[in-house]
Amino acid sequence: MKEKVLYNIDMNNGFVNFGPMANPLYNKLVPEQIKMIKKILHENGQLNFILENHDQNALEFKTYPPHCIKGSSEAELIPELKKYASIPGVRIFGKNSINGMFNLSVQEQIRELKALKEVIIEGVCADLCVMDFARSLARYLDEINKEVKIFVVRDAIDTFDAPGHNRDEWLDIAYKVMTQAGIEYVQNIDELEEKEKKYKI
Repeated sequence: MKEKVLYNIDMNNGFVNFGPMANPLYNKLVPEQIKMIKKILHENGQLNFILENHDQNALEFKTYPPHCIKGSSEAELIPELKKYASIPGVRIFGKNSINGMFNLSVQEQIRELKALKEVIIEGVCADLCVMDFARSLARYLDEINKEVKIFVVRDAIDTFDAPGHNRDEWLDIAYKVMTQAGIEYVQNIDELEEKEKKYKI
């Protein structure tokens, strides 16, 4: 019975390595993300990757440039994480919008993990895909009356600088929105494990 689940969000090539939405600075997140991945596998938790996997005519492309289209190299998981995705039992969920909780298979998984006590979230972008997923997850758990601790690992998430989108400002907004939603921020794996001891999970 799995008590812990890790969702790694949007570490697509198209967000990290190349394409109109890529931010190569996200590569700096990979070492901390791998620590979390190794932890969840060592503790017999459930590892999941959520990846943008857009239709050719995705409505999202009215807001953002076309990116991470199904079957393209942009839609693939970055090379550093691919070996973990091939481990038996690890799941990959695609999404055609910012919010991975709209994938009904993710909702089904949450319901089926009867012993679930903890969800850990890492990935990009902090104020978009990570924040929307985390908040929707928290409210979904309310809806099904399932009490679970949700942690976001600060050293394993980030967002971008762009005109009209200041990275530091939006990281702060994401922090405030998620904490107000009952989601706990931890800086890194060490702080996470301190919290787990505190909550006995």
